[in-house]
Amino acid sequence: MNYSKIFASSLFIAGLAFSQNLLDYLNLETEAVLDASSPANPEPETPPPPPPPPSYPPKKLEKTAPVEGKTIFDKLRGHAYNPYSTVGAATNVEDLVLYPNEISEQQFFYVSPTDRLGYTAFGLGSGSALFGLDNSVLGSPAAFILGYATPNFGLALNLSLSKNFRLDEKYNERTTNRGDNIGLYYSSSWFYANLNWLTYGISSSIDNDGYVTKTDYSRIEANIGILGKSSALAYDGYINVIRVGGSSVDNDGNKSVDANSFLGLAAAFNLGYGVLQNSTARVIVGFNNRLVAIFYDEIDKENGDIIGGFVVSPNILAEVSLFENWLAFGGAAHSLLFSTKMPNSGPKIIDIMHSDGTEAFAGIRYQKTNWALEALISTDMFNNPFGGFNGSNVFAEVGGFIYF
Repeated sequence: MNYSKIFASSLFIAGLAFSQNLLDYLNLETEAVLDASSPANPEPETPPPPPPPPSYPPKKLEKTAPVEGKTIFDKLRGHAYNPYSTVGAATNVEDLVLYPNEISEQQFFYVSPTDRLGYTAFGLGSGSALFGLDNSVLGSPAAFILGYATPNFGLALNLSLSKNFRLDEKYNERTTNRGDNIGLYYSSSWFYANLNWLTYGISSSIDNDGYVTKTDYSRIEANIGILGKSSALAYDGYINVIRVGGSSVDNDGNKSVDANSFLGLAAAFNLGYGVLQNSTARVIVGFNNRLVAIFYDEIDKENGDIIGGFVVSPNILAEVSLFENWLAFGGAAHSLLFSTKMPNSGPKIIDIMHSDGTEAFAGIRYQKTNWALEALISTDMFNNPFGGFNGSNVFAEVGGFIYF
């Protein structure tokens, strides 16, 4: 008879009446005795069940999904969004060129088959780069977009070239076609400036065996401004200078000027205020205000009219989360004009008038974690909801994103 086993077992049973700490201690003692007295190849014993896992709090994820509601509106948007330039709305792809500091930390691909354009942004060096294939503001020719931004500032270039050269011994001709354009853009978090040169009509310089003629139709525009946001109020103020001129010069130096040539000066201050917002919807009311003075060129002591005006453009933008991953947006706008025309000769004319009508738009967005589709619904769809089946366009603008 193995007295050591009987003794250990008795101690084991007695320990159950005491504390669990004593049980653990006796188990250790029993194992030591068994190791000393058991044969070399003991029969295997059933191992005790594993202890339950500790009830620690779950580990927090390093990166959580965006919270539905307020952050759902802050994703980069496409060309279908905010056509009336409501201040305080989310950034769209067009804004990345006008305010290139917004390129910073952007990583996406965007394409719009209806607008015939595509953009991508990616990390480069210590900042982010923008590469875009777009079109001239006049529709053609194509335009090449480059941008670069750090957290402090951004730069962008919009280049659309359309020139022809003919070189001969006695005949040289340089032609710049309609739509040729170059734009330079700079911005920081609160300041921006840009310069744009557009050829709006065919311009040429011809040297025909010493007989030289020139034509030029150009629009040069510069803007400098500030922008920011304080709580629910967003603002954007800028000064605009624009020169639109058409002229032709013959071989004798005689110059004729197009009657629509003018110098324009403007000061604008645009406001946007979030009047309503909760976790699934928001409404922004905006006022885009512009004070304008236009000085037409004096031609043979005629024309030379001066037009002064103040334009107020109230606008509304609303967004709502419909279902999971679905977002609807829409808005409306019109303009109220106060203008005075002081002609070089004739009566003074004062106009106070609203625009012909209020414009409105509606759009839809479907978004997942790393992609989204966005569309501006065509007005034809409201007139004929089944028009898409006969070949008419249901969507005025369609764009898609891939986010990284």
